[in-house]
Amino acid sequence: MEKLNKNTIIELVADKVHISHVDAKAAIDETFDLITSALLKGKAVNIKNFCVFEPKTKAGRKGTHPKKHTQIMIKPKKTVTIHLAKEFKEKLNK
Repeated sequence: MEKLNKNTIIELVADKVHISHVDAKAAIDETFDLITSALLKGKAVNIKNFCVFEPKTKAGRKGTHPKKHTQIMIKPKKTVTIHLAKEFKEKLNK
């Protein structure tokens, strides 16, 4: 499976909309910064017909130390869930 990285996206956007790579990089960097900023503030990010990024906090829980086999407390942590849009799921599963 071939991966699409940030630099490849910048090149594709620059070529597709006929702008310089510097301008495309600035636009993509700003887009990622806006998404990151919203998630850090606890806001969901909805990209229509693609996905919703939603910040979540996983509760603390009891776990087992893998080597000592003793019980430990796992601290609560923040994460982001991604829910695909219905239209995107349908295209993906055709």
